[in-house]
Amino acid sequence: MRELHPHPHEVDDVLADLAADERPVPSDRPWVMANMVTSIDGAYAMEGRSGGLGTPGDKMIFHALRGLADIVLVGAATAREEHYRRPSSVPAAMALRRDRGQQPAPRLVLVSRSGRVPDDQPFLTGEGPDPLLVHPAGSPVEVPEGIETMSCGTDGGVDLVELLRRLRGEGHQWVLTEGGPGLLGQLHRADLIDELLVTTSPNLVGGGDVGLLGHGDAFAQPRSLHRLWMDDQDALFANYRR
Repeated sequence: MRELHPHPHEVDDVLADLAADERPVPSDRPWVMANMVTSIDGAYAMEGRSGGLGTPGDKMIFHALRGLADIVLVGAATAREEHYRRPSSVPAAMALRRDRGQQPAPRLVLVSRSGRVPDDQPFLTGEGPDPLLVHPAGSPVEVPEGIETMSCGTDGGVDLVELLRRLRGEGHQWVLTEGGPGLLGQLHRADLIDELLVTTSPNLVGGGDVGLLGHGDAFAQPRSLHRLWMDDQDALFANYRR
């Protein structure tokens, strides 16, 4: 891995470099990081999943960011499509998390309009805290054992501002969202994304799974390039901030 901006050099420790950044926590919500992968032409998935776009460098950044987060926030549909498991921390992150007063691994929080979870999901079992399913108030909730639920919002959907406020009230300081595009677009339109990390995979894909922010109303928010890395497979990792 090599940093191209702002200070060209070889990156020896991805986790250490990302952890060294300041992420000032707002008083009313956690700091929100978003991590996504896209092809050169803007596709976020191949055959419904993002894994085919990743490179070893992308996976290193994926695990490093999870090592920094208190919460991994994901749309329930994305969790199903990507076969999510309960988040774990790479060994290198354990001491860091201990020093920062964090739990051994982040908690998975799922955003669902329907309030339903099939009973065959990998995240229902395993080490770490039970995932939390957040759903609109009044929606019928059907979940198996191994998951907690919380109502937040109306029939129109989950209130993400209120959800983040509650997570901050529970002491969580850093949230990492991994999409999908629908959830990311909602966070963007509510101006809740503090830091965006985008991997541009060196592939042309085509297809209909394009657009990291989904298909909601356009809302321009300027961002500054914080850093730019490149791995030995020509994938680019851009880190944008407010």
